[in-house]
Amino acid sequence: MDAETKQAAYHTHAYHTAGAAMMSFQPIQKIHQHICAFHPYAHDKTRAVRAHHFCTHFRPDMHQCVIYDGPGDNARLIGIEYIVTDAVFKTLPDEEKKYWHSHKYEVESGLLMLVAKAGVPNAAADEAEQPAMLELRKTYGKTIHTWVFDEHPDLPLGPPQLMMSWTDDAQVRGFEDAIAARDAELGVSTEGKRKLREGYIPKDGFEPDAHADYPVHSGKSVYLKPVEVDVKLA
Repeated sequence: MDAETKQAAYHTHAYHTAGAAMMSFQPIQKIHQHICAFHPYAHDKTRAVRAHHFCTHFRPDMHQCVIYDGPGDNARLIGIEYIVTDAVFKTLPDEEKKYWHSHKYEVESGLLMLVAKAGVPNAAADEAEQPAMLELRKTYGKTIHTWVFDEHPDLPLGPPQLMMSWTDDAQVRGFEDAIAARDAELGVSTEGKRKLREGYIPKDGFEPDAHADYPVHSGKSVYLKPVEVDVKLA
């Protein structure tokens, strides 16, 4: 078989199936949680994108998630998010905290939700996600999108982008259609989840650390701008 014929096999279903049978995908197989939310750009409050997180519990106080723009076979891999507990966040240097956003509002508003497989009743999904919502409410995320697909749908062009979360109802105005479209596609209700969570989330007075959500509090944002530097050779 010549080289051209061998290479042609690379994109075939048979080759992919053989590879899956021969190789291990242990880090990916540890993923056990699918979360959907919206990520606004840290530097641009007029833009936000839907984000499907597929997460592993790296340890009890930290999740690590790969992020896609959808749940289907052809979804784009658009970024990563690390999630830590309130206790871990408080140990971070203040400069580092500028990269992190809180999840309290996302949880309480119903915007952040677990995504169940087709056929799972919403009532069962609502019950199953309660431990996760209680945990995630007091966490913080550091999110980098490497594919700015709302500007460049075909290729991951340009520098990576720091993403944040919404922290109050006012920030969500203007995105109602995007939220409604998400809910319709997944067969869920953000408002219904908000009301349901009012019944089981404790009124414990928890507020996110003031050093999180830096763009909201300061009107400034950390922007990941490439800078050329000399290469260290030795």
